[in-house]
Amino acid sequence: MNTQAILDSTSPLRQQLEHHPMYERLTTASALASFMEYHVWAVWDFMSLLKALQRHLTCVETPWIPMGDPETRFLINEIVVGEESDVDRNGVRMSHFEMYRSAMKGLGASTTAIDTFVADLRSGRAWSEALEASGAPPACISFVRGTMSIIERGKAHEIASVFTYGREDVIPTMFLGMLDHVAKSGEDVDVEDLRYYLQRHIDVDGDHHGPLAIRMVELLCGTDPERLAEAGEAARKALQWRVDLWDAIEHACC
Repeated sequence: MNTQAILDSTSPLRQQLEHHPMYERLTTASALASFMEYHVWAVWDFMSLLKALQRHLTCVETPWIPMGDPETRFLINEIVVGEESDVDRNGVRMSHFEMYRSAMKGLGASTTAIDTFVADLRSGRAWSEALEASGAPPACISFVRGTMSIIERGKAHEIASVFTYGREDVIPTMFLGMLDHVAKSGEDVDVEDLRYYLQRHIDVDGDHHGPLAIRMVELLCGTDPERLAEAGEAARKALQWRVDLWDAIEHACC
């Protein structure tokens, strides 16, 4: 099994995501707001995957020592800069998570649950306790627990595989069309922050971060059949968790 085999084995799940009936529900500002209240948890735990990889593949302690393969160090640090320190449409420096939260406000989506969660984490509360106390929908709690279980297993090739193959590549282009529909509907909402966020993902992930992430999985797995098998299984789990989340959003937007 090689990394192309991972892509091939996840094709049915990626097809499910691409053609999920949930998208048909997202034709109003209120439906998009509901989607964002669920999806923000995937944006948050994507950042957690990113930082877990940085911890595994680079030295983040003092005193510093050279650690890991120089090429994988470059790959993950390059992605961290773009995801954690990008600029919004006004040129303000912020992470993609913060950019997404700002876009939620424009569409009238509630940030109460995710804000409560982040505040609890900042105060030192364990992530699992903070998650249960956040008021997040059960589907979001299950999704985050799945991702965190991969992180806590501590295998860099599995984390990289979830990061690379479990991402929502199809979402940005589909959503830009939906935003056009909502923007023309006459509803009193601001979709421009979300439009900018989605366009950034099209530009950065497709042209730059995506290929870097695939290369990272290749370097971490090499030709080791056990690592390749574990990476493939982790990717399939992550995509199934995404499908389950999409199912919950579809029901929430009925």
